[in-house]
Amino acid sequence: CCHDGRVRRPATALLPALLVVVVLAGACTSGGSSDDTSATTDVARVDGAPFDADDLPPLHLEGGDQPRIADDEGRQVLLRGVNLNTLGDYDQANPDLEPTFPYDEGDFAEMAALGFDVVRPLVSWSRLEPEPGQIDEAYIDEIRDAVDDAAAQGLYTVIDMHQDAYSRYVATPEGETCPAGLQPAIGWDGAPEWATLTDGRSTCNNGSRESAGAVVAAWNNFWADTDGIQAHLVDVWARLATEFAAEPAVAGYDLLNEPGFGPGVDDTNTAMAAFYARAVDAIRGAEAAADGGFEHLVFFEPVILWSGLGDAPVPAPFTDDANLVFSPHLYAESITAGDVTIAEGFEHAAEKAATYDTTFWVGEYGWFGDPDEQAGLVAEYARQEDRHLVGGAWWQWRQACGDPHSVGEGPAYEPPDVLVHLHRTACPSGEDLGITQPWATTLSRTYPRSAPGRLTRLRNDAASGAARIRGEVDGDGTLVLWVPDRDLGVPLVSTSAGGTGTVTAGAGGFRVEVPVSGTYEVRVTPTDALSVGG
Repeated sequence: CCHDGRVRRPATALLPALLVVVVLAGACTSGGSSDDTSATTDVARVDGAPFDADDLPPLHLEGGDQPRIADDEGRQVLLRGVNLNTLGDYDQANPDLEPTFPYDEGDFAEMAALGFDVVRPLVSWSRLEPEPGQIDEAYIDEIRDAVDDAAAQGLYTVIDMHQDAYSRYVATPEGETCPAGLQPAIGWDGAPEWATLTDGRSTCNNGSRESAGAVVAAWNNFWADTDGIQAHLVDVWARLATEFAAEPAVAGYDLLNEPGFGPGVDDTNTAMAAFYARAVDAIRGAEAAADGGFEHLVFFEPVILWSGLGDAPVPAPFTDDANLVFSPHLYAESITAGDVTIAEGFEHAAEKAATYDTTFWVGEYGWFGDPDEQAGLVAEYARQEDRHLVGGAWWQWRQACGDPHSVGEGPAYEPPDVLVHLHRTACPSGEDLGITQPWATTLSRTYPRSAPGRLTRLRNDAASGAARIRGEVDGDGTLVLWVPDRDLGVPLVSTSAGGTGTVTAGAGGFRVEVPVSGTYEVRVTPTDALSVGG
């Protein structure tokens, strides 16, 4: 049963399995021998994904020397998935092209068939509170529907208060001429119009959407809480927290996407810490009042410079709340400027998280060019993600032809012929060109959905589904794995705990549950020799 996990087989499409038995063999020791005898168990089969809403217990931060996200049984949870922007309120620069696609339940089913356990849906303040103090309850219902639809496929949600360039209301008016060296701006997404206080500054920018005077002024006024606009967003968070107080499928709340800097980085960090503290207090107060029974995770981000540079100063610790998670965006060797490597990006994130006595979770990462040329970079990202035993959300599932990211700053506001995300999209037709390989192979690799105690090591061969997982737990427990179906047969699982486990074959792969105890190692390898019958 023992080998080093390097399987020399080609990657294939994710296919459903028709399987009957699996062998769980004894542990592979350093000397290559086994202490336990093998046993067989039936393989169950489900029509859809092998995980569902019952696999989404409430999450919290497990503190201590090695902080980690854990469920209510103390099992470590990595949260690996993708961003979904269909609920975002983007400006429409090209009147002929819609800025978002509607989702359907098939999107979540396909995410589940890739083994994902989380989706990060973007939501917009401009739709949540279109007029001061007036919450759009129909939009809350849309968010609730998305949470429920994702949960039905075994997907947590991280609700993300998204913004880019502060607001959709920072576009240069039609017919206005910008000074030499500057260019007109398009609108983006985020704050409602009444909370976009630009002090009459110019909307023209120097090629960077955040450089416009109007955007800088809008952030200055938000951080200063001019006219109480920041307090309004705090109240919006309280409303969302009330709505989802008892919802375990909501992993947590991302307080503000890529916060902009108005008054300078240091002053922004001071103001941002105050806003974060207010928002956390509002969320906890709403949860307590709703008596939901637990506190959700709160994800907080550094200033937007982090995404552009791969590192940036962060706010001083701003609360003693026990369920905060640092959530930078890691675009090193993608869109990050300079020579920051992927490995260095992870190290920076780990170092900053440690200053808050927490772990980190990557709210966004991704590539947007030739999938074959960038496959090695995606694989290196995956290696670092496994090495640091964390999760994250790929940016993004699919992008519409009229999305501001697609049409750019004009003047024609025309997208490229093909948009490359986890799904490729033809423009201007909007035709879905399907999943992007080989990225999907890497992202769908084997990983623990929940691990008793804590993980200590995770190694992967994405092409085959082979993996090695190490961990330690006081007493015993059950390690629950996602294993992709690479059309290479039933996974062979060897474990130091011995005994039998259970395997469920579903869309895209397998749910494997393995008994473990103490300090354990589990190896997963594909073996078509163990697949019999039909």
